[in-house]
Amino acid sequence: MELLHGLIQRHFKSHEPAAFYAKALGISPTHLNRIVRATTGHGAHELIARKLLDEAKRELVFTFGSVQEIAYRLGFSDPAYFSRFFLKQAGQTPRAWRVAERAKRGV
Repeated sequence: MELLHGLIQRHFKSHEPAAFYAKALGISPTHLNRIVRATTGHGAHELIARKLLDEAKRELVFTFGSVQEIAYRLGFSDPAYFSRFFLKQAGQTPRAWRVAERAKRGV
């Protein structure tokens, strides 16, 4: 898992599929999913999406970039797609999440 986390850290902005990470580790995508699911309870795709979401949240709270700028920094070619991704993963739009989180933190 440590190798996988390192690979995800290096490549998450390029939005590589789970098969990319499996190949880099020399295992099949099915085996990668089994390992990740046994360790985390989620599939490899969810682990990769979680890293992207965590980084998006960090950027939204600790930077003053627009949602569009953050989308581009995270490798999204379409800010609207980033907003849909964020909404699906976090349950709120990036802007709404940023406002609520900054209010909680007193920022």
